[in-house]
Amino acid sequence: MSMSQPAPERLSLEEASTAALVREAIEEAKELVRLEIEMAKNEVELELAWAKRAAIGFAVATVASVVTLSLLAMALVLALGGSAFAALVLAGVLLVVGAVAGFVGYSMLPKSPLARTRHRLEREVSQLKEHLA
Repeated sequence: MSMSQPAPERLSLEEASTAALVREAIEEAKELVRLEIEMAKNEVELELAWAKRAAIGFAVATVASVVTLSLLAMALVLALGGSAFAALVLAGVLLVVGAVAGFVGYSMLPKSPLARTRHRLEREVSQLKEHLA
């Protein structure tokens, strides 16, 4: 679908009948709705692409972290004498690191989906209200 279509010829207010003006208003409203839907779809696609990138990053980071931390934890526990206390302390430290990493990942997710579309629609509704008042 192309974003730009030739504008239909407009009648002057004096020449047009009420029915023609209503028909023109309805056609313009349909076109506006179509364009808003198209822009919303584009915005959703963009946000989904960013979410996919974030998910791939999370997956890679998770796998690499689990493998690395498992190997480091085993080596550290063995270096500390292989006791249960050493293993518990290390598990606590790794829990804190995991919580921080989860928080950072969560902060990268979009907080306000379709923000531009909602803002644009709110602006257009307020303009329409002003025009009708």
